[in-house]
Amino acid sequence: MTFTTTSLEALPNPEAAAAADAARHGMQTLLNCYCREAAAPEGQVSLGAPFGENDWPLGLRAALPGGQALHVVLPRTGARLIVAVDPPAGSDRYRHRSPVYARSPGQPWAPVEWRALAALLLRELSARYETPFNEELLAQVCDSVETVSTILAGRVWPAPPTDGLSHYIESEQALVAGHAFHPAPKSRQGFTSADRRTYSPELRVRFPLHYFAVPRDHLRQASLLDRMPDEVVLEQSGLALPPGYALAPVHPWQAGHIRKLPAVQRALRSGQLRDLGAQGEAYVPTSSIRTLFHPRNPYFYKLSLHVRITNCLRKNAVYELDGAIAVTRILRTLLPELTTTFPGFAVLSEPGFLTVDLPDADPDERIAVNEAFGLILRDGVQPLVAGGTTPVLAAALFSDWPTGLPRAHDWCRSIARRDRSPLAATVEAWFAAYVERLVPPVLHALLVHGLVFEPHLQNTLIGLRDGWPDRMILRDFEGVKLVEGRFDPIRIASLDARTQSALWYDEERGWNRIAYCLLVNQLSEAVHHLADGDSKLHRRLWEIVRREVQACRAGLGPRAGRRLDDLLGGAPLPAKANLTTRFLKQADRLAGYVPLPSPFNPEMV
Repeated sequence: MTFTTTSLEALPNPEAAAAADAARHGMQTLLNCYCREAAAPEGQVSLGAPFGENDWPLGLRAALPGGQALHVVLPRTGARLIVAVDPPAGSDRYRHRSPVYARSPGQPWAPVEWRALAALLLRELSARYETPFNEELLAQVCDSVETVSTILAGRVWPAPPTDGLSHYIESEQALVAGHAFHPAPKSRQGFTSADRRTYSPELRVRFPLHYFAVPRDHLRQASLLDRMPDEVVLEQSGLALPPGYALAPVHPWQAGHIRKLPAVQRALRSGQLRDLGAQGEAYVPTSSIRTLFHPRNPYFYKLSLHVRITNCLRKNAVYELDGAIAVTRILRTLLPELTTTFPGFAVLSEPGFLTVDLPDADPDERIAVNEAFGLILRDGVQPLVAGGTTPVLAAALFSDWPTGLPRAHDWCRSIARRDRSPLAATVEAWFAAYVERLVPPVLHALLVHGLVFEPHLQNTLIGLRDGWPDRMILRDFEGVKLVEGRFDPIRIASLDARTQSALWYDEERGWNRIAYCLLVNQLSEAVHHLADGDSKLHRRLWEIVRREVQACRAGLGPRAGRRLDDLLGGAPLPAKANLTTRFLKQADRLAGYVPLPSPFNPEMV
């Protein structure tokens, strides 16, 4: 964003400035989504001066020197949009330099307010898909803008981190703007305004867990550790319990949802469950909001949270609990080979889960209780820090908004000054180290083992050493899948049918998921931020990726290498259609993809 250069604290009305910045960013993100998913595929978007000199708003002209006019036609409603943007430099990320202007048939150009722009685009999509206007999505867009406004108005910018662990924590809480291609990247439906201020990680909050005591035989749990998850939880809580009881920790917001469940209400009245309230040491919410961290706990707690965050209610379904253990077991057989072949690669496994089961409840109530209490243990990052690596969330390194932390380009500037090397050369060397540690193991896992990681920016930690990428750490097994025909089904035959079904992808879905997460969500964003508008550097960075993919291809046979042949030949990249998925109210697992021009096209590199 290029609108605000003065800090909010220096303005006479920081809340109004925060609201204005949130609105402008929301407009930019929403229009970028629409251009990628609807206008560009239909040929209804253009750059430059696509119409006569007298047919544009006068207020636009002052913003055009050094920029371009982005013109979008909405053919079904007859409206047109125009905004001055920075030159895109090989990307479809358009940074706005002016307000957005709209013109409806028979009306003059006029600046359009962000709610009106959202409504205009949704009306166009309604006509395109011949479906009713999506009020739910409009509410999500509004909720997202309000959340960003709250964050900007209330965020306390951090002091420089003094150690690897504090740097990691700050990176998890630095995502002010969120996903660059989601229509409502900060939507948290279910949170009130007070909840946003209390539980939003971007506000650098901490809070204690809420505990319930439950008879130990009313737990459903599994572990690949040398002890059960309830033992871990009890030890970390510092609480005392009567014999035969166990602790079930939940997110404090989730406790309110749990107390409303009829089966839980009956169990509380009978004394079968005991509500112990929020107590103990404060935990840090990470970027997912529901996964919590404490520096002295060797495990993250990935908790259920019945809040719709972007696309989904963030609950741990029973099949996801079982799936986490299954994937961890599979990875334990594959990781020795992966980490030997790719020593800069690591995974945070999920070796245990627990939830509450009330056997006297009816089947639907039991499932609701299982999902509400679901907790997954995930390996912590403390061993990485102890080994001299500073783990940083990739999404924080490639962020749209100043976060108070060094971003990737800042690290490169610092290294260039320290080593007295040219900045562009440092950027290329830094990016090459990052790509070398990320791309080969992800492609190898897919094409050799039939294992689909989900390496998007929020699932990737970049381990830095002296500012350079040294390790690449993937996390969150919810999105890890197995490719039919590539992975031996006997290895998961002991799982129930629902859990097995959730783990499988056909080959097309597996490739689309990897290609999107790795190349579009992660590497495209990295190139965009590191190139910083330099189109030549942008091409050189993609050439680094091309060389790494070529090296991966060299060790594969014809069948396994077919996808990489297509990729290197310039086949379009699949971009997840978040706007369309939300508009059509589809489950996230059914999300479609739109083709993006390939950076490997010979005309581009």
